Amino acid sequence: MASSAGLRQELAVKKPSHYRGTTTRNLKAKELGRFNDLEADQPMTVWSVDSGDDIPTPCKIPLLEVPSQLPISLKISLDNPYDHSATIPTVDRILRWAEAVSYDMSDVDLVMGRGLMKKICQTPYNRKDQWKAKIYRYKNTICMESVDEESSHENSSFAGWGKVFEDVMKTGGRRTPGYMCEDVDVRMPRLVSLGPLKILTNSRISCQLSDKGQDRPGSYVELKTVGVISTEKNATSFKRYKCRNIWAHCKLLGIETVYIGYRTSDGELQKIQRFSMGDLEKQGEQWWSPEVILSFMKQLLSWVMTNTIEGVTYSLTYDGESFTSPVCLVPEEHEDLVRIVKSSFPDEV
Repeated sequence: MASSAGLRQELAVKKPSHYRGTTTRNLKAKELGRFNDLEADQPMTVWSVDSGDDIPTPCKIPLLEVPSQLPISLKISLDNPYDHSATIPTVDRILRWAEAVSYDMSDVDLVMGRGLMKKICQTPYNRKDQWKAKIYRYKNTICMESVDEESSHENSSFAGWGKVFEDVMKTGGRRTPGYMCEDVDVRMPRLVSLGPLKILTNSRISCQLSDKGQDRPGSYVELKTVGVISTEKNATSFKRYKCRNIWAHCKLLGIETVYIGYRTSDGELQKIQRFSMGDLEKQGEQWWSPEVILSFMKQLLSWVMTNTIEGVTYSLTYDGESFTSPVCLVPEEHEDLVRIVKSSFPDEV
């Protein structure tokens, strides 16, 4: 692809109404394989989609079992805290996953975590929220890593309650209070196609529907918790912000179903509701549009690709109004990203 990396230019983030024209029909997601890597010191149990092998039991995604008896406490015991570090996506993790399923990287334009994808695509609606990413380009593949600190929300008890909600939905509510299931945790790399762009990203699948045919992408389910909606203000906030955030988290990876658990401020699960991505779009149609989300993401990533060259590290900054051309850095400043990428291609460096 031709590069104009020597030119200094800006990409302004305009009002959402400007980004029309890309529909969800341009978006596709393909599962490349899956594995279980809960034990860091143990070999990964891997299944490749194209291998034709049977799926090992540890890689079997559990079926959804919606509990019939509510409320249920989502609290966890103090001596069994939730480990946040295991769920932080990185380029290192994604490349390792791709290597585990023997995926050919020549077909990939960009590598980035699911969280960064979600942040990028919602920028037109979060125009005041500044963020940064680091970039390293190897041949025609760009690796992007967020450099922002984890939000306080991710480090709060909400994340722990969300994990317990997954356990509740795996067991139909038959969980021991204070205990979190860790016996099944299936990871998979996915190739997301947005128009001509091919993006390698990460995914963790907790459950699947039993009525859709097991082990098929259409059966995968996302599980989320939100606060109980008790006021009109809460209802508006849910439609305007939460539905968009969940849609971006699921739709980009081809997940079409989400179960949302409504919890009180002290972690009591009171209600469970099923939504399709179409349902979320209808909920938020007054405030946000999938066309805007996908159009902007496609424009920004295409712009990044034409403003970077091979073998150079960059800093990409959104200052609340616009992006300037990615800033070139010496390798030492992003040594970790360069090391990660080069270690994945030792025979080619």
